[in-house]
Amino acid sequence: MKLIKLASISKKLCMGALGAFLLIFLPFHMGMNLCILRDDGGEWYRNVCHFMGTNYIVKVFEVVLLACVLFHIVLGIILAIENKMSRPVGYAVANKSKTHQGSKFMIWTGGILLVFLVIHFVDFYFAKTGLVTGKYVVKTEKVEKAFQEKAMKMQQGQLKEADLKELQAQYMAIQSLSGEKVAKNGKYFINLTKEELQQTCGKDFKDYEPDFYNMAKEKFHNNLFVVIYLLAFIALGIHLYHGVGSVFQTYGLNIEKYAKTIDILAVIYAIVIPLGFAIVPLKVLLTAM
Repeated sequence: MKLIKLASISKKLCMGALGAFLLIFLPFHMGMNLCILRDDGGEWYRNVCHFMGTNYIVKVFEVVLLACVLFHIVLGIILAIENKMSRPVGYAVANKSKTHQGSKFMIWTGGILLVFLVIHFVDFYFAKTGLVTGKYVVKTEKVEKAFQEKAMKMQQGQLKEADLKELQAQYMAIQSLSGEKVAKNGKYFINLTKEELQQTCGKDFKDYEPDFYNMAKEKFHNNLFVVIYLLAFIALGIHLYHGVGSVFQTYGLNIEKYAKTIDILAVIYAIVIPLGFAIVPLKVLLTAM
């Protein structure tokens, strides 16, 4: 009995389409991550993160992307189980078919990447949605504007005694922020804990964002996290090598004439993308030493 009432070819076509979509997305994500390496105090990276976090088209795309990742994982597990169920006993003689070598490891590399995605989501995406506490960044001009508006109300006698005390505490918190909590260009208060955020901006202030730049650098100062990320990128490379060839094969585009070219492209893609991701944690770790 089929686990999902779709023909096997339909599942493979869906799997191929989802894989192709993710293959297109990865270079964009890699390019975004590489912005961390610019020696600008995180200016470029924060601008990219701000755009990604505020643009409604990107927000819709994120939901679609997450759905595609989940569906890709579920379909991959189902296809692996169904393949196993269809041949519960191994062949007496080894099968010398032209099955791509990487296909034998797809379920394992996929499992490693699933664990990595859970860690990655907890570290970063969940901080964006507020499910976990992270570090935060806020534009200094917005904090100052909100402070001035409160100060104006104070002068007009519109604030209660409790509000006056909060305003005084906010002023003291802003003045006491250390230099490492202010961006080089002075445009941002950075790397703020939840407590520092509330003290500096006030409890009702909502115009802040996760400081992914400092969160990433903090994570990549940890040797264990860097090792986990590097192992995940190795698994990603193996997964991508088969994935690229599999997409062409699924849609009948692996013409024998171009088979060698496709294989070369798969190798290049499977090296460049993981390497592009791996450069970031390695560079951050080595710089910190």
